[in-house]
Amino acid sequence: MRLAAHLNEQDGRPASPPALALGIFERVGSNWLSDSLRGAMPQHNEPFRQQLGREHPLSPGNRVPPSLQGTGLSGLGWHHLLCALSDLHGQPRHLVKETNLFFATDTVLGMLPESPAVVLTRAPIGIASSFARGRLWDRWRYGDRYAQVAATARAPRWRTVFAPLLPQDDPDPATALGRLIVVNSLLLARALSDGDEPSRRPRLVIPYEQHVSDPGRTEVGLTQFLGIGMPEPADESPNAAGTTTATDTTFATTGRKDTLVAELAAGVVDLVSAAVEKTVAQARQQLDPEVTETVTQRLAGDDQYEVHEPVPRPNRRVRPQPSPQRMAKPAYRPVGQAQWRNLLVTNAEMAELLTMLHAGGAVNSRLGTNLLVCPMPHERGGRLHHDPADRRWRVSRGYESHPAYWVTWIGAAVAAAWFGARLPSRAEALAATKGARAYNSGYVVGDSCPVVEPGLGDREIHHLIGNVQIWCGDGPALPASQPMQRYLFGAAWNTPSTEDAVSAVRSRYLLGSSRGVGVRLVRDPRTTDAARLGAWELAHLLNQWVDAVNESARTTPGGLDRLLISSLGL
Repeated sequence: MRLAAHLNEQDGRPASPPALALGIFERVGSNWLSDSLRGAMPQHNEPFRQQLGREHPLSPGNRVPPSLQGTGLSGLGWHHLLCALSDLHGQPRHLVKETNLFFATDTVLGMLPESPAVVLTRAPIGIASSFARGRLWDRWRYGDRYAQVAATARAPRWRTVFAPLLPQDDPDPATALGRLIVVNSLLLARALSDGDEPSRRPRLVIPYEQHVSDPGRTEVGLTQFLGIGMPEPADESPNAAGTTTATDTTFATTGRKDTLVAELAAGVVDLVSAAVEKTVAQARQQLDPEVTETVTQRLAGDDQYEVHEPVPRPNRRVRPQPSPQRMAKPAYRPVGQAQWRNLLVTNAEMAELLTMLHAGGAVNSRLGTNLLVCPMPHERGGRLHHDPADRRWRVSRGYESHPAYWVTWIGAAVAAAWFGARLPSRAEALAATKGARAYNSGYVVGDSCPVVEPGLGDREIHHLIGNVQIWCGDGPALPASQPMQRYLFGAAWNTPSTEDAVSAVRSRYLLGSSRGVGVRLVRDPRTTDAARLGAWELAHLLNQWVDAVNESARTTPGGLDRLLISSLGL
């Protein structure tokens, strides 16, 4: 009810519910879909699966996801949820990508009942081949994921139907993968099934195999379904490295496939196929025939693949590493009317701040709501990790000098106050970056690279655009009752760096974060070393605000956001 009231009008126009891109599993083309539509639709990459801590009641990583009414969320949790859902609605329509929701599927879809759904499918051996090529079962810790999902299947709400489908028998990876694909597909089909009632949720099914064999047909169907025009592919300018091939291609969408090949050993193909067939057969004994038939259709297509034995690939690095160079010292240089810090805020600097804030009593995660940073696992792109035994934040080895990302606007604003600086306005960023070229954008590297840009000295601004986008200190004018937002600016390692892409207007809510958004600091006469706030003082201010949120159930989100901004002196 509160969300509906806040979304009645946004910027004077009705806010549209987001379109959902839902995968039956990972590696079904969701990154291609998201990147293809980036120029026409604001993007949200797995806000529920990635940006909620495992202890959050609505996280797909929680062992017993409850219904929305039974979450037991605190005031901060409800504030975050309301702000996040509000952020997903807007004009133009936004795109929300979610895969592998498993037992959180019902709850997530229930919070977005009016959203049209694009369902992305792929034949099981195609998924298995992609997992094998990228060594994703081990890299993404899918053994632990199987154990977590199997444990959830034994919760009272689910065990009658799903416990038999996920035996806790220590299966081999191929068998476990086949079972997980079927179970996630069943939960998605069941959540989208309307039984005998006509559907209120429009949906479009895109098989991966169709996308590869007939991309034109796929794009036409997609744009007609969403009511948009397919954006032209970004025409990237040549970058400093002279290459557009990523060293890490796990998430890159720069290459296009035109054949369906599964590189799997014959024994692995048999294990995956047998697990899928057996799990579907067991599901037919418990679930509505409409659901199991839908899943059978969505998992078809193994016969379209040429199956080859895996081909060993050399572990080659496409971009040559720059020769060792002196680490530039952080300093502020004049750009327009402000002084810009020459280096983005690094992981090492952010870890030091987080450790000091934690010592001051300001913990980052409050029942799975992340206040300052989203501590993703390293295998999923996270570089900042809290060590509870040592009560310190640590950085993934080798990433200390890379820019911090997965930082919320609150985390960026607190970092600015700690450094005696501020965040640039969008207008300042536009003026400062005019004519600049990105060294790392559009999947050139496949991840962030160090904050020191090769060939530049202390007196120059490194990665003025590129590497990561940055948070701004200002945002769009919204009604006072609505959650506040702040602008994002620039280009990141995984976004285009064309002039249009860099200057595009986009914003997020204060507790939002992304793998491609970090922190750039600026100073003016009001923000100097003398204006720095200590970590203990910042921890006290943060905890005061959290207490106010928890005690102010009837206060509007916009009012609570303004209270925080005011307390930080911004």
